[in-house]
Amino acid sequence: MDVQILCAAVQEAPAYLSRFTRKEYPLAFREYAERFAPVWTAAVRETAGEETALTALADHFLEGLEQGWRRQRFWNRSSVRVNEKQMVVSFLTPLLLGLEEPLCPEFAQILRDRWAARWPRDPYQTAAYADINSGFRYAIMGIPMQPPKDERQDP
Repeated sequence: MDVQILCAAVQEAPAYLSRFTRKEYPLAFREYAERFAPVWTAAVRETAGEETALTALADHFLEGLEQGWRRQRFWNRSSVRVNEKQMVVSFLTPLLLGLEEPLCPEFAQILRDRWAARWPRDPYQTAAYADINSGFRYAIMGIPMQPPKDERQDP
């Protein structure tokens, strides 16, 4: 699998992160899944379920991201890295955890562990789409508010 195709799932951050809001996240995630689910499913299937191959895929992917950061101007590198990490946490990991391929959730955990091994001061936690989507707060200037009646969970 071409690493550039895999990295595009994270490097196209501005198109998706600008839509990481309570109202737009579900549609943005659906579009993201339609575009990148087949790519990641095929990449994980190519490993034939071998843990060493899954680890190698994660390392190959992370190396591709790091090369992209090195190509950035010095003052822009940390910003790009933060955005791409948010893409991994908010879009890629929930996608992998939700795919029907049984190796994808395992790969999500391996990717998280390999990230933490590579950058120990910058780890992240995995979360499913439902957990992320339910975590948006209803607040105005930091003051918690009631969600609109049509968006409340209670009957």
